[in-house]
Amino acid sequence: MKQIFSGMILVLLLLIVGVFGFIVYQFIAGDNRIEFSSNQQTADKEPSSEESHDKESSDDSEEPEGDPPRIDVQTTQFSQGFMNSDVRSGFYGVGIGLSRDVIEKKFGKSDGRIEAGQSQAEKYGNVAVKYNSKDKAEHIYVAPTNVTVEAFKSVHGTPTIENSDGLVYDDNPNNSFSILITTKNGKITAIENADQIQR
Repeated sequence: MKQIFSGMILVLLLLIVGVFGFIVYQFIAGDNRIEFSSNQQTADKEPSSEESHDKESSDDSEEPEGDPPRIDVQTTQFSQGFMNSDVRSGFYGVGIGLSRDVIEKKFGKSDGRIEAGQSQAEKYGNVAVKYNSKDKAEHIYVAPTNVTVEAFKSVHGTPTIENSDGLVYDDNPNNSFSILITTKNGKITAIENADQIQR
């Protein structure tokens, strides 16, 4: 009886390790393309006839519109995958040095510009990119929609630094990155995973 019980515990532990390993593998192999949005259409929900018509008509166009990312910054997934991970060189399939053409093929044309730090960045859904003079990605930002500073702080805690220009989250002085957040009129405009600031 004792051997059966031990065997069942071993099988359960192996199952847990296997599931966890699969999740880690999917995260690593998936190029960090975790969909953080909580308002996605579920697989069993059928699109309305209007949505189907829109999809069909967009398939007829010469250039695809791309799929701009939707990232919910008010989740533990975002906290773990961006705020507490070193993703300075790339995030959500956009890497430093990637060309504007490649990014716009993936996400479609820019939705407009946002303030990010001391500059402007092109916005694609909830990702923004600052390009250099050669149209290569120089900085990558998460650009949330309609998230107040107070709502953000209620999820992510008190920032290390807070002033009129924005917020800095840098709880770990032993890593090589800081989270720089640009704010305007009490709302978050851009979040960057950048080189660690000097303190």
